[in-house]
Amino acid sequence: MDDADTCAGIRPQLGVYLTGAIAPADRVVVVRHLTACASCRTELAGLAGLPALLRRPPVQAAAQEPPEDNTAPDNTGTYYPDADYPGTGYPDADYPGTGSPDLGYPGADSPDAGYPGADYAGAGHPDAGYPGARRLVRRVARRRRRRRWLLVAAACALVVAAGAGWAMHLLGSSAPGPRAEATLLQTRTIGDVTVLTDDEGYTLYWFGPDSATKSACLDSCARSWPPVTGPATWDSGVTGTIGAIVRPGGALQATYNGHPLYTTTADTGPGQTKGNGVWSHGGEWHEVTVPGRAG
Repeated sequence: MDDADTCAGIRPQLGVYLTGAIAPADRVVVVRHLTACASCRTELAGLAGLPALLRRPPVQAAAQEPPEDNTAPDNTGTYYPDADYPGTGYPDADYPGTGSPDLGYPGADSPDAGYPGADYAGAGHPDAGYPGARRLVRRVARRRRRRRWLLVAAACALVVAAGAGWAMHLLGSSAPGPRAEATLLQTRTIGDVTVLTDDEGYTLYWFGPDSATKSACLDSCARSWPPVTGPATWDSGVTGTIGAIVRPGGALQATYNGHPLYTTTADTGPGQTKGNGVWSHGGEWHEVTVPGRAG
């Protein structure tokens, strides 16, 4: 299989590799390919913002339930669900209860009453219990349907946004130059020596017991001498060969001229070289000098 076919098989897996959802066997294949393929490393750097997009919180405003509407169906007053409307206990009543001698119209049971029965709408009335009962039921049903549609619309919007972001990163051409998400290698003159640094100006080191393909700095050593994450990009002042190796666990570590690269917690600021010439964790540490081979 030529390089173009290999890249075509690897690039569809870069997204799941970046999100951590890739199978262990596939992860090893992808990492080994990235070590040797600058084009795919550039593609991976372009996808670095995708996990943050997928973690964006849902659209809550569209899914928020509308405020409770306590307006009566005829929009003329406040509806009290527990009130025996109309009756002696109605909160907004400015008149005595049904059948009161002070009522300005005949009693509820009078044949001259303007409405049937003592309960306003009698048991046999089609709207028994409340004059706008059926309208109220229809209003509540419409409100529930509207809430369901809003929730569905919000979910669809999230899916579309995630899909659009994925497509933009996969189909869009990568802009030339270094990416902020990748480790940028630079040079800096300290004293009379030009050393290799990261994008924050911290000096980079190499470890004597390492080989070109394997790091000997693990566990507590890696906590004191953090490996430089690969793949790396570099500015025009960096000469030499930039690469990467696969660390135990599958992570990439940047290399320079065959040396895996590290920083040190001993350097508390840019421009320091407190790790140079130090014997630690079974070997000697050296600052990476430029140009030429490290050390």
